[in-house]
Amino acid sequence: MNPHGVSRRKLLALITAGSAAAAGLLAVDWQNASGPGWPGISPVNAGGTPPRRGDKTLVVFYSKTGRNFPDLNLEVGNTAQVAGFIHDRVGGDRYEVVPAEPYPADYDETDRMAQREASERLYRPIKPGTPDTDQYGTVFLGFPVWWGEQPMAMQTFMRDHDLNGARIVPFVTHEGSQFGNSLEILERYYPQADVLDGYARQGQQVYRDPDGTRTQVNSWLEGLGF
Repeated sequence: MNPHGVSRRKLLALITAGSAAAAGLLAVDWQNASGPGWPGISPVNAGGTPPRRGDKTLVVFYSKTGRNFPDLNLEVGNTAQVAGFIHDRVGGDRYEVVPAEPYPADYDETDRMAQREASERLYRPIKPGTPDTDQYGTVFLGFPVWWGEQPMAMQTFMRDHDLNGARIVPFVTHEGSQFGNSLEILERYYPQADVLDGYARQGQQVYRDPDGTRTQVNSWLEGLGF
């Protein structure tokens, strides 16, 4: 049974035994769910024709460095690690979403800020220089799950880039929530995209077992035909 309401079609639960739901930033706050249709999130290019797409591949991600749950200090974020494994296999272009103002280094401060941003739909500005996404037919979209959804820095990228008509392949890191509500949110932004089965991995396991994570990623990608 899937307690989070995520469709079996999209939930590829590649998490290790013993994973437990974490509190705060990396847990699911189900009271923040906006209900059917996700009021407050408007579809990108609602009712319009999807852009003409190229055949290139893009791996785009947001990843937090510094203090991470439970007590890790990361020079390379867990989601960035997974993005690197994906890029090593599929090639194409790679782009990291970077907030214009970094999240606080302190874990608890980031937790509080992320909760407020999610509950109030506060889109966090990101640095300029984002790619022209119309040239990509396949987009891997990666992020940590914060309060049951994409961090608002990633949602800024999603709001500002029309990925309708593309194949979107989500991948996430988490500490017990798996995808949370992020797949429903993704489909709210891009109702005309083809969202493929995603990959979910506990952040601690990415850090502690990078070789095992790479093996899982390669197996997942092979199953999708990459």
